[in-house]
Amino acid sequence: MYAKRNLLLIISVILIAASLTTFKIMNEIKKTNVHALTDRWTFIVKDHSDHYIFGKTEQRLKNVPPNNALIMQQQLEMKLKDPQLVVRTNHQWLSVYLGEKLLYKYTANEKQKAPGLLQTTIHLPQNYRQQKLRIVTKTPYEYYAGIPAQVFIGETAEVSRFFLLRSLPQFLLLIICTTLIVLMLVLLFLKPKDSKKEYVSALLLIGLIFLVGLQSIVLNVPACTLFGPKTLSLFYNLTAILVPVFLTNYYLLRTNKYQHYYLYGVGSQVFLLIFGVLCIVAGKLSLPIAMQIFSGFNVFMTLFTAAIALAESADHNRFYTICSPGIIMAAFIHCFFYIQLFAGAANLTIDWPLILFSGLMFLICGYHFEEDISFIQRHRITQQENAQKELLAKEKQKNLLATFNLLAEKEAHGEQQVPSLTHQLQQLRDYYQKEFRKQAKFFSCQLTINQDTELLDDENVSLLIQLFEKFLNDPTFGTVDISIQQKQDQLVIESNTSTFTRHSFDESVAAALPSDPHQELERAVKNSNGEWHWQNKEKQQYFKITLGL
Repeated sequence: MYAKRNLLLIISVILIAASLTTFKIMNEIKKTNVHALTDRWTFIVKDHSDHYIFGKTEQRLKNVPPNNALIMQQQLEMKLKDPQLVVRTNHQWLSVYLGEKLLYKYTANEKQKAPGLLQTTIHLPQNYRQQKLRIVTKTPYEYYAGIPAQVFIGETAEVSRFFLLRSLPQFLLLIICTTLIVLMLVLLFLKPKDSKKEYVSALLLIGLIFLVGLQSIVLNVPACTLFGPKTLSLFYNLTAILVPVFLTNYYLLRTNKYQHYYLYGVGSQVFLLIFGVLCIVAGKLSLPIAMQIFSGFNVFMTLFTAAIALAESADHNRFYTICSPGIIMAAFIHCFFYIQLFAGAANLTIDWPLILFSGLMFLICGYHFEEDISFIQRHRITQQENAQKELLAKEKQKNLLATFNLLAEKEAHGEQQVPSLTHQLQQLRDYYQKEFRKQAKFFSCQLTINQDTELLDDENVSLLIQLFEKFLNDPTFGTVDISIQQKQDQLVIESNTSTFTRHSFDESVAAALPSDPHQELERAVKNSNGEWHWQNKEKQQYFKITLGL
């Protein structure tokens, strides 16, 4: 309860700090003398000079075919000392005119035959007022046809500060993603190798964080000036395609009962990805068009994932029980975003996909960190307990060794004989018969030893004690049948053991075979220059150890 209260307090502090920071940034943006020219535009479609549309840049213009110019114009009225214009286009060629003078042109050339994501800064002449600003865009892609350019105007000294303030959330997201990747790699290094599934899921999550961070660079205005339009387009489209793929594959590894159903959807998504890549490589499909196809398929995958998350949480899958509210909420917001696009929205001020994927990334990382840290803590506690048990076991073996040697000498002295291997093994057998009987386990040990054989050295006796202790303390062994024979100058120990089965009325519970392949015992045999053979046969285990006398 105390830990949960602290967690809620930390989350509340983070949310309050984020809200105050956002409020401060918005106030600073309002103070800058930079304005977005979103309204009072006149739109003209080339070859349709009688078709004038008056409106804002927030709606897509209909009936604009690909490779047909869209002209948007308005008269500049704002009074500025050192005016600067910033224009952003989405996979469109661009020409900017002031009156009849061409100020900027972005068009096809030998190096770039298709348009990318463009942001350009244009310095306006001093006589810009009362002149008509005309922006002409054209694109070969049907999806991007009819989307107006984004235009900003302001003082030259204020423009950089304006976009820097607008990009602070993306900068913060990039820093967080970098930190999360480092933490994930540290946890991956510290965490014991549990299973291949856990390892792959960690790599998928690292890939997801990297892609979200890369997308934040593309949408970060100051950072994106470091790259050309073609590179930005490549980064943006690849991240938009791969982020959902990494996310759904991570979800797939987290599903249990409904995994085979979800596999159909994820398999279709991966097949579509491979097919799209092959078409792009063959030149039959462009990356921006492929991104739109994937976006349409992701609407289905989003709803399908929400249904799987709901079903898994109902089946008490811990991951989905905790994360399904966020997954389902993100699914509905994501669908609403695409409905807006289908309805004709353009140049949305809020990048909902990045916000949603970032939110899911934080949610999943929080769960992943809690799970990994708990696992590491439990593993360390188990290691400490095992080390303590091993220390006690070695101390017990040392005491038993001294006891068996002492009792063997005492028995031989009573019989007026020299202490031999027979006396030594009889003491060992008698002791363990009593111990096995206390635990209601069947134990049989046949000895075939020459009477005049000398005592075993302490190392080999310790090995036998270690073997008997394993059978005694391991709950998976219920029946132990051992034979110890002397063959010339060798001692051969053979055994058939069966797993323990306990019946209670009509219910039976059988213990699983131990996963530990007896490495410690095998190492001890080889250190004694002995031969080792161990074999599992269904519910029985056969072993043979050969020691030199």
